[in-house]
Amino acid sequence: MGRTKGSLIELIMDKAVLAIAAIAALWLLFSFVISSPAIEYAGQKLTPGQIDEAVNKKALILQEKLRTEPADSNAYQPKKPAYLTLIKDSIIDVKTDIIFPKAPYSTGTIVNAKRVYRLPEIESITKPVLVSVRMAAFVPTDEIGGNLSYENADTKLRDVDLVTVESSIDAKKLYDSFRESFAGKSLPEEWRSEQYAKPVFAVVQMQRRTEQPDGSWSQWITVPRTKICPFKEALELPKKADEYEIQISMVQLAKTDKMKEILQPSVYDNAIPAEPWLSPSLYNERAKRLEKELAESKKLKLEDERASKLSERALRTPARSSAPTRSTLPGAGTPMSGRDLPAAAPRLTRTQSQRPSVTPRLPTDRANVLDQTEPATSELQLFRDLTLTENSKPGQMEKLVFWAHDETTKPGEKYQYRLRIGVFNPVAGTNWLSDEQKNMQNETVLYSNFTEPTEIVEIPQRLRFFATDIREVEKGYTVDRTVEVKVARYTLGNWVTKTFNLKNGEQIGTVVDVAETRLANVSIDIDTIDFSTGAVMVDARRATEWIGTGALRPRDFYELMYCQNDNTIETMPIRERFWPDEVARSYKEITQAETDEPVMLLTRDQAKSGTNVSSQSPDRTTYRGTEIPSSSPGRTRY
Repeated sequence: MGRTKGSLIELIMDKAVLAIAAIAALWLLFSFVISSPAIEYAGQKLTPGQIDEAVNKKALILQEKLRTEPADSNAYQPKKPAYLTLIKDSIIDVKTDIIFPKAPYSTGTIVNAKRVYRLPEIESITKPVLVSVRMAAFVPTDEIGGNLSYENADTKLRDVDLVTVESSIDAKKLYDSFRESFAGKSLPEEWRSEQYAKPVFAVVQMQRRTEQPDGSWSQWITVPRTKICPFKEALELPKKADEYEIQISMVQLAKTDKMKEILQPSVYDNAIPAEPWLSPSLYNERAKRLEKELAESKKLKLEDERASKLSERALRTPARSSAPTRSTLPGAGTPMSGRDLPAAAPRLTRTQSQRPSVTPRLPTDRANVLDQTEPATSELQLFRDLTLTENSKPGQMEKLVFWAHDETTKPGEKYQYRLRIGVFNPVAGTNWLSDEQKNMQNETVLYSNFTEPTEIVEIPQRLRFFATDIREVEKGYTVDRTVEVKVARYTLGNWVTKTFNLKNGEQIGTVVDVAETRLANVSIDIDTIDFSTGAVMVDARRATEWIGTGALRPRDFYELMYCQNDNTIETMPIRERFWPDEVARSYKEITQAETDEPVMLLTRDQAKSGTNVSSQSPDRTTYRGTEIPSSSPGRTRY
């Protein structure tokens, strides 16, 4: 009974526990699963779904605000207009209502602001003189100007064919005409201006034209200033006739250094040992004198050699017997006996001769001839006298020499040049000219007439090639031809050659290491020499030409066919004996130049100091360089 009662109580407790657990599970299920719990968000109790809706509404409100213009007063304002205004007029907040005391009234003559001047005519300049000088120039690697001068710039050696054209003007007459026009006694005193009465040189303009392949000439073009000009920006002419701009330019260019650069620009330092550079007229005079002295030196040398040979021949002549033992006189039939012979002539010793006596002359070399002549000193002195300095007075010079350079020449081209000189118009833009000269009101520069064109100058070629030989090898039914071509390149004062063996389709010349040439032991700052000609061998063929006068006869030879960049086939005879005279002459000149010792170049310091007189062989005229004609007669175009 007891056990049954205990089991019943336990059974009731189990049922109660199960009921309580089921009720708790149902509550949890309803509270956290079936129904969403409320969460406090933005001060409100919201379910998760309601929170999502609230966040989405806020996002839409923010997006709409981003699309609208900001209503904030601190919006960014661009500062560029204010900055540009400040740059344009940096003086601000200046009181303009200040009353200055008036100047006292003058009872004198009232100066008329309207003046009338008559511009002077620019004097004609003299006939131009031209010279072309081949240089190994120290060319600056950076642009000259500002704080960088040519003397302090880093340089590199370059081949330059510098053409200089010279002329002159009667500066005294020019100054007098300006004074008469702007400060003359015929003008009212209040019109006279010492500032206008002194002419200021603005420019020396050199123009060039090039001969075309058909023999015509190109249009004239203005030659730019050289790379070593230190005042390129300062020497720019005013672009409009503004009175104040012109006055500023006149003040600047009236300075000696600017005027000298306009009228007498400097030249490159030259690494080739040569005579000092002179103006073209003096340069040509010196060249003629040196050629004459060289010819005289060669003449004296030949006379010395001839006299020496005569003396040696007289010493080697054996003694002759003038008393033969038997002889037959003309008209006599019997021989003469010894006693019937005439007296014997005195016997000559080895120190005597029946030839006229010749006194041997001591050898005379070119250096001694040059040392005994004075013109070299006077030419250099003349150049110093005509060069402008701080103490120069152009207004007193009846002959003011000026020149201009052209460094943009190309080898093989033919040019003509002309010059004119320009002086500032001091009253440009003032409306102070007479009615006859109103058309010159806006002319900032008054120019002289152009000179007549110079003589034609041909720039020597720096690259030539010659077909020297041909070899043929039969291969079955074909013949394999190899052409030997010698390419010559002028590099920094020296002619250098290299031989190439070519077949059809191969380029004529290529880049070669300097160690493979005659310049291997010369102190030249180059590693390679470019022998590339831009030509390609097409073929070698047999050709026939008729030569002679009267009865013509055929002559067979081979010729090299090659193609240049313009795809035009040209020909050149192979072997020297078939070359045209001009080609053969050029080849001999280059070959002769190669037999001489290579030119030892100067350092920059030596070139600056002027220690550039040639120390080469006396027979070498290095002051003019080796001039090789550029035309090639005998070439045939297809």
